[in-house]
Amino acid sequence: MATAEASGSERKGEGGDTSVTYYRLAEVAKRNTSKEVWMVIHGRVYDVTRFLNEHPGGEEVLLEQAGVDASESFEDVGHSYDAREMLKDCWAYWILPIVGAVLIGLLYRHYTADSKSS
Repeated sequence: MATAEASGSERKGEGGDTSVTYYRLAEVAKRNTSKEVWMVIHGRVYDVTRFLNEHPGGEEVLLEQAGVDASESFEDVGHSYDAREMLKDCWAYWILPIVGAVLIGLLYRHYTADSKSS
């Protein structure tokens, strides 16, 4: 869900890196319809449009916070650990399991190859 970090400028990342986009709060404020819902939580901009139908509190809760900094509201509700995890970058949590699976696969092949050659 995370799209970029919120900021007071519209510049791209340093050194030509386009992996981080900065948005003005005015730009986020334009994304406050049922067709496009953006909000800021803890300095990051989230596009929660796809999550409208899945949100346990209903889409109205998200639409009320659309286009603004919803950090305080997010904390006031007392979101679960799972909800907080959804805010984090998902790819970072897949790196370790993928690397672990590859290593286990390589070790398995190594040991099975050794046992066949013996």
